[in-house]
Amino acid sequence: MLLKAGAFALSLAGLATGAVAQDYTIRLSHGDNETNPTHITAMAFAEKVDEYSDGRIKVQIFPSNQLGSEEEVVRAVRNNTIQAQIPAMANVHPVAPSVGVLLLPYLFTSSEEAHAGLDAILEPMNDRITQEGGLRFLGILEKGFRVLTNSVRPVETLEDLKGLKIRVSPNEIVIATFQSWGIDPIPMGWGEVFTALQQGVIDGQENPYTTAQTSKFYEIQKYITEIHYMIWTGPLLISEKFYQGLPPDLQDAVSRAGAEAVQIGRAANAVQTEEAMTFLAEKGMVLSGPPKDEEAWRDAARGIWQNLYPSVGGEEWAVTATGLMAEAAK
Repeated sequence: MLLKAGAFALSLAGLATGAVAQDYTIRLSHGDNETNPTHITAMAFAEKVDEYSDGRIKVQIFPSNQLGSEEEVVRAVRNNTIQAQIPAMANVHPVAPSVGVLLLPYLFTSSEEAHAGLDAILEPMNDRITQEGGLRFLGILEKGFRVLTNSVRPVETLEDLKGLKIRVSPNEIVIATFQSWGIDPIPMGWGEVFTALQQGVIDGQENPYTTAQTSKFYEIQKYITEIHYMIWTGPLLISEKFYQGLPPDLQDAVSRAGAEAVQIGRAANAVQTEEAMTFLAEKGMVLSGPPKDEEAWRDAARGIWQNLYPSVGGEEWAVTATGLMAEAAK
């Protein structure tokens, strides 16, 4: 039997409504607890995605590596079995080599420089990593310079560093940087660090002040040195496969939400960093500031840039990217 014209129109309207009302779910993983700027960024993203998509996309947040290690989840995001993540940049590098330019030691000298540079590099970075790793950056969170903590002695010079067992993320650039300072660091997954420090398997590690506070390193570490070699960056990343499966208006909603969430996370970090420094000092940690011979640290680390170019997408990309960021940071 043929449908009458009115019924046919209603049928088409129903199909259209069903297409528009389709729900999407983003599972977002990160490795920090619920007081960290990473989680604040994730919460802001969830709220703004809900707002800008008119409720058509929901974000479920899984903190504290509930879905697996950062390295495992990066690969899951690439495969779209998990849709989004905020990992440390070093853990993205094995999947998308071009992000390695953001790990070059002594790339920035302040948070303000970093924000300008990170925003400037976002679009050209996405042109590369969507092809390299099936990932897309919605924004890049910054949580301050990675500082060195240890339980043995104050580190005020390169000589003081020698002999210490320092954990680093399992990333060739970070490893090479510490080797340029005359030590052999110990690569280790993030989930193992606290126990390894507690048991004396390692003497120290390097992460921002906020991480030293939220991970309770003050219970097992004594000394902090502001080595300034790398600012902690972590992308709010999404599966490119998932992103391309969204209608254009929802792609825009997700992109807008991500950009704004990262700005909120950065602002939260600035406040929390100051609070963390005060808190850690009150807990008895010794904050010695930058090394007395910081120029020697910087010269040694920047001296290996040329050797690292092949692992960060090639010399042409590295020179272009660092130049773009330096120009934006002026």
